Amino acid sequence: MPQPQPLPDPARIAKLALDAAVLVHQSGGDTARTTATLDRTARALGARRVDAIVSSLSLGVTVSVDGRQETALRRAPHMGVNFRVLSGVNRAVNALEAGRVGANGFATLLDDLESYPHYYPAWLVAVFVGFACGAFAALFHGDLMAVAITSIGAALGMRVRQLLAMRHFKPFVFAPAAAFVATLVVGLLQGLTGTPQAALAASVLFLIPGVPLINGAADLLSGSYLNALVRLTMGAVFVVGLALGMSVALRIVV
Repeated sequence: MPQPQPLPDPARIAKLALDAAVLVHQSGGDTARTTATLDRTARALGARRVDAIVSSLSLGVTVSVDGRQETALRRAPHMGVNFRVLSGVNRAVNALEAGRVGANGFATLLDDLESYPHYYPAWLVAVFVGFACGAFAALFHGDLMAVAITSIGAALGMRVRQLLAMRHFKPFVFAPAAAFVATLVVGLLQGLTGTPQAALAASVLFLIPGVPLINGAADLLSGSYLNALVRLTMGAVFVVGLALGMSVALRIVV
């Protein structure tokens, strides 16, 4: 006679669902995407009902399986943006729903995503951020020297941001400091270019919080008003800090 299949364990389901959702939440996913990951994962693992809650710093889920319930909470502070992890979690959930992997295989996929280095070396990120801002200077019709000094200023500003963030300073500290350094460097070198305005404008674009603003708007449109307010406020802190640091530097060099 065939052996009866064991009933799904609600505690195991809740843990794996939270593991997947935390990766999404900490890698730049909006509230709707994080909630969908919780729901899809839990149901693919056998949950009959899934009740999820997503806040800016924590996640919670209650799963029901054949009359048994399990509630789990997880602290999940924002860590940055990592589209590789977002895509990896989505592929893992798709495989789970299609039956290509089981619970153990799904857990292994999540462990691989979490253990894989999330970011390139900090110095390399700073260099390429500088190049990106230099490209914006070119788009703003800056000359070759404007592109060069923008790249230098933005790279140094990004490095200041990284060092302060590594020491757990908040955005209202590192955003003004990074904007100040980037603008000051470009301002001191502006005599080398005939288009200093393009260089000054482009040198601080690395501080524009694109993903938080986009996710805040998405949360607002999907009805997640509290999370939208948190994300938009964080974006406003960056923008105000950028303006403050840039204003102080301009008073010195102009």
